[in-house]
Amino acid sequence: MHLPVGGHRMWPALEDVLLSLKREFAITTAPEWRAVIDERLRNWREIQLMSAVRDAPEAAAEALRALGYTVEPPSVVRPRAPTEDVKL
Repeated sequence: MHLPVGGHRMWPALEDVLLSLKREFAITTAPEWRAVIDERLRNWREIQLMSAVRDAPEAAAEALRALGYTVEPPSVVRPRAPTEDVKL
């Protein structure tokens, strides 16, 4: 079974594995299983997205500007982590 991953921020959640098992092996599921999986995945992915934005705020700001948002840098910029600690 291949689990595609995209770096430390984009590891699959348990719900991704369960969804894959349903799709690939047609495992038996409880009623309303999909709504629970979708809700948990949305929450996990939002947490991962917020963490990724903290890792690369300039890239996030650029993407938002491309969508038409107005994004201003903070008046006091906190120092970035040393290069060896950067998660990208």
